[in-house]
Amino acid sequence: MAVRVLIVDDEQEQTGLLARILTRDGHEVAVAHDGREGLDRAHDFGPDLILLDVVMPGMDGWEMLAHLREFSSVPVIMLTAMGGLKDRVYGLDTGADDYITKPFETQELRARIRAVLRRVVRPSDETGSVLSLDGGQLVIDFATHQVISQNKQVDLTPIEEKLLFYLAHNAGYVMSYEEILENVWGPGYEDSLANVKVYVRRLRKKIEIEPSEPRYILTRWGVGYCLAKI
Repeated sequence: MAVRVLIVDDEQEQTGLLARILTRDGHEVAVAHDGREGLDRAHDFGPDLILLDVVMPGMDGWEMLAHLREFSSVPVIMLTAMGGLKDRVYGLDTGADDYITKPFETQELRARIRAVLRRVVRPSDETGSVLSLDGGQLVIDFATHQVISQNKQVDLTPIEEKLLFYLAHNAGYVMSYEEILENVWGPGYEDSLANVKVYVRRLRKKIEIEPSEPRYILTRWGVGYCLAKI
């Protein structure tokens, strides 16, 4: 599937290489060399996916991502040499959809791009049903892809939405970490339990009345998560 990809990285050799690879794969590519330019290109180019470095002059990748999430849920893959666990968790918490450390293999990057794009594509066989929980305090409309919590519409990123909808389709049942990774993230993410925990925490902040004492997304320690059918 050909898509528009925005590369934001101050290393021109790196951006040139990535642009050639992605162009050969049939994608339309735009390039920016710092966060501020990246935000401008995100407005003008309307990318389907952003590859974002962290360490850049001026506005770095973290700051760009935070500003980007104020107006866009476009998928973002962090592509950076900062590979520590705290960096990866911070990136996911800030709104990244995936995190790849440099140096990386081209085939892995391609696979990660395909995986992220699969998560964004909405399935065509949605049931059109509405799930209402807690006396209407949480409403999930599968047809319109709307989520209402405490009578307010909730804006979700593509992965947040896919995770919530997966739990909602299985409301009342505990879904294991492995099942969630397989059905939400897809192949290649078997060892990415941190992703699940980060995104559950983000969902709770958006839909729970009191995120520290969740009513809807419940943890089954050592097993997985369940959307309570209340």
